[in-house]
Amino acid sequence: MAIYYIGFPFLMIVAVLDATFMQLFRLWGGAPSLMLMVMVSWALVADLEDALPWAVMGGVMRDLLSVAPTGSSAVAFVIIVIIIDRIFPKISWHNIAIPPPTILVASYIYGLMMFGFLRLAGWDVPFFNGLWYIILPGAVINVMGILVVFRLIGGVNNFLRPQRASMLR
Repeated sequence: MAIYYIGFPFLMIVAVLDATFMQLFRLWGGAPSLMLMVMVSWALVADLEDALPWAVMGGVMRDLLSVAPTGSSAVAFVIIVIIIDRIFPKISWHNIAIPPPTILVASYIYGLMMFGFLRLAGWDVPFFNGLWYIILPGAVINVMGILVVFRLIGGVNNFLRPQRASMLR
């Protein structure tokens, strides 16, 4: 239950860092998405029931600090979390093989969904330029940073939900 008490303040901090500090790490036109890395990491180490509230809260907080329509990131994060849960129900936080390709695919899914939501909101978003100059560089930076975020989120999950020792694990 403690995870829900720390979730809101933690996601507020992540949203502020995502909107401000992460912009310093721009590569061409794309920037890393700390919130997306947190959502993918949480979806990999936690159950779907735990990841969905974080996806909604984190998405709304991210949208409140951006020009995106409020709720669009929440919808995108929920879809990404459900897809991840269907493919990888729960993995160990020591795993280093699954998070990089997962964040790569999730970056493209998130970017394409956000382009769609911005188009629906009336923004003129050039699709191929955005794909090449925003989504691709952001995905590359997300792949480089996911292992650090994944280990931190896995450590938090392990601290808040200690696993029973077993010889079979």
